[in-house]
Amino acid sequence: MVTSARTTERPEPRPGGILGAAFLAASLFLLGFLVPILMFVSLVASFPIVVLRVRRGLGSAVMAAALSASIVAWTLAPSVALKFVVLLLLPGLLMAEALVRGRGLRRGALWAFLLVAAEIALVLLTIGPQTEAALLEPLRALSSPQFLAEMRTRLPQENVDLWAEQAHTLVAVMQVVYPAALLISGALAVLVNAALLHAWLARRDPGFIEGGEFEGIRWPLGLVMLFVLGGAAVVFPPLRAAGYNVVLITAFFFAVQGLAVVTYYARRLAGPPFLRLALLALVLINPWAAQILALLGLFDTWADFRKWAEPPPAAQA
Repeated sequence: MVTSARTTERPEPRPGGILGAAFLAASLFLLGFLVPILMFVSLVASFPIVVLRVRRGLGSAVMAAALSASIVAWTLAPSVALKFVVLLLLPGLLMAEALVRGRGLRRGALWAFLLVAAEIALVLLTIGPQTEAALLEPLRALSSPQFLAEMRTRLPQENVDLWAEQAHTLVAVMQVVYPAALLISGALAVLVNAALLHAWLARRDPGFIEGGEFEGIRWPLGLVMLFVLGGAAVVFPPLRAAGYNVVLITAFFFAVQGLAVVTYYARRLAGPPFLRLALLALVLINPWAAQILALLGLFDTWADFRKWAEPPPAAQA
């Protein structure tokens, strides 16, 4: 295990770095919150605070987090700022804390995900119906009579009918799998921030990371059993909703494992870094990327595709 030499805190944090990280984090969150098409930008809102924790210590990061939350509260509402802190800033700080304490980035990402999962579970148990209504309201608006009437002034009737049918289907699906969608969104936020932090550390301070930590992701066989049980539960109406959620969540984790396999091979390509990034981009923009990666991760449980790229053992004399 690689231990960090930066576990000590700086006694005098620099105000400029704190202010810059706070404003950047708040700006990313507000941009994703206020502009629906850029909603995924908010997933990386905690990244400036995470970098500040690694570079200048926990005190600076906490000050920047408090300032960024204050900006969000003043711009939108205290309740939105609370979500910003709980769902983004706290998991990000936990991941960075595990890293600088010598626990490794992958374990830090795991801790961050477990925190997010516990928070989402608490929300669903306490205010589940309100959360469902808040998630489905924007989707229902896409098939409302007013919205469809406006579309008819611009598009042919058959296109509007197709849109309405797809929108109703999406609402019906989300009514069942919104818990899985929330959990996957939280896991995706952790994964994206971990990938950004890994890339930043590889350039600035590679002593913090252990080679290809995420390239070695390989889930235990128990995840396959859980996937199969979820699929079997779909057959029984009382368990159907739970089964769909289990299948979606486990499929997401298999897709992460499949992405780890692709990254493993891409990193070993003989070519410039741009070529490797282009390969990953081509895989991810494929319309069937999620299904392909999930199947790759599922079969990797038995086939262990990465072993074929390992160098042969040295010949013994």
